[in-house]
Amino acid sequence: MSDSFNRSLFSEDLLTRIIRKVTAAAENRLDGCPLPAMSSLGAGTKGLVVSISVNEVAEELHISLEKKLKALALTHLVNRYINAHIGKLSPMCTCVMASSTSASVGIAYLLDASDDQIGYCIRNMTGTVTGMICDGGKVGCALKVSTGSTAALMCAMTAVNNAGLRESDGICASTPEQCIQNMARIGKNGMNKVDEEIISIMKSKECQ
Repeated sequence: MSDSFNRSLFSEDLLTRIIRKVTAAAENRLDGCPLPAMSSLGAGTKGLVVSISVNEVAEELHISLEKKLKALALTHLVNRYINAHIGKLSPMCTCVMASSTSASVGIAYLLDASDDQIGYCIRNMTGTVTGMICDGGKVGCALKVSTGSTAALMCAMTAVNNAGLRESDGICASTPEQCIQNMARIGKNGMNKVDEEIISIMKSKECQ
């Protein structure tokens, strides 16, 4: 596909830059690129997801270094909190579920979100990305984290405009803590047979 065709479809706006950088970084890391990456909870891909989107927004808005560092610290802390609820071995993609949600919180912080609006941000992400499966670490995960990063920016933008999903919407809840607990319930209880099906599908390809 030619560069001119790509340029006709994508502008150089903030969202496009986030998509390109997150996707390229994740693809290269998962394809064996030897360059170092800042990890989050020991995972390089999670580190890319929680860092790149927040940094891009900070650069776009000419945010001070101090505020950008606070946003990144908050993002890593929220990522740790969500992962602690979901667990280490989950049938869900925690790079999207936890890390993209955390990035959305960091973006909202950069946009001067109130505590309530940060709660809306988590609720919006809960109603958007919950349930994306993990079928192994591979190059294709780049598209998953691209999707999560797109949602992160969109959910942060809607949250700071007080457009939160309703508490009654699906698995959403009144507080961010309850939303995160509901995310974890979907993974631990609702999807406890998913890994078996994923492995069965992968093994069936060996026989073809």
